[in-house]
Amino acid sequence: MPFAVEITQTGKPDVLRKTNRATPSPDAGEILIRNKAGAVNFIDTIIRRGEMPEGMMPNLPHVPGVEGAGVVEALGARVEGFSVGDRVAWMGPIGAGAYGTHSVIAAPYVTRLADTVKFETAAAIPVNGMTAYHMLVNLGGAAVGKSVLVHAAAGGVGTMALQIAKHLGMTVIASTSTDKVGYAKDQGADHVIDYRTEDVTARVMEITGDCGVDLTLNPISGESLKSDLDALAPLGTAVLFGFLAGPPTGSFAEDLAKHFQKSVSVRVSDIYTYFGNRPDQFSADMATVFDLLETGVLRPQVAALPIAQAAEAHRLLEAGETTGKLVLSID
Repeated sequence: MPFAVEITQTGKPDVLRKTNRATPSPDAGEILIRNKAGAVNFIDTIIRRGEMPEGMMPNLPHVPGVEGAGVVEALGARVEGFSVGDRVAWMGPIGAGAYGTHSVIAAPYVTRLADTVKFETAAAIPVNGMTAYHMLVNLGGAAVGKSVLVHAAAGGVGTMALQIAKHLGMTVIASTSTDKVGYAKDQGADHVIDYRTEDVTARVMEITGDCGVDLTLNPISGESLKSDLDALAPLGTAVLFGFLAGPPTGSFAEDLAKHFQKSVSVRVSDIYTYFGNRPDQFSADMATVFDLLETGVLRPQVAALPIAQAAEAHRLLEAGETTGKLVLSID
């Protein structure tokens, strides 16, 4: 019997409930996928707690999960390039329902999987892998010989960024906490800065011979944007994709004017902007990202729990007790 784990009301993890559901049908341009694994993300826990920004909270009951992997069960009209029985991975909007046996996903956001890739591994890739690839390649102009500073380098996106940037021939500088320096090196960083004990900008300038870096990837914001601007090389780009330390501080007028003669740029990146406005390009990039997985460039660390333990998965994620990406196996 098809089922899903729903957020029935806001609250602690125990508000998650398994509910039987009818199998949905795909409309034109859509694919019905029998999920075998669904990833757990912080957005799921934020929705469960009822802490989404005003106007963004989905109606309850709500099936969490915006990325997953499984098998094609049915095709809507005008879908090409897929067949029933194909192994696939997908990324979807809020409400895509990865915590359930079935999801209906628009075809551009589905990609085929090699037989050698486990469903649990595939489910861990779309959001983090696409975020990292989009920032490096589409926004940051990644190329052989360029340099990048990756903040929060031991996180999910940071890990993917280190691996992809190294593969693309960049000089990779990671910023992370003391206990994760070794991990960042193992993921491909050429240089690792311990932000707890070192001045990040000073170390960047030392490493680059006072030239600065071509690109920074920053999920922190707060005071860190100012230091990123100091660390950028002429024509460099800072990409903000999160607010772990709150919104950027300071005045853009003052801070950017200080670096006017370097012709630097500041970009912000929400992967769903790309998702919603460039579906064909998104689709091509997702195929590329999964090629990187299949060839061993991407090496995600994945911890899997059965979907019956979805509440425990939320507890582990919120307590910071997970290593790598947490996914739910769906049987």
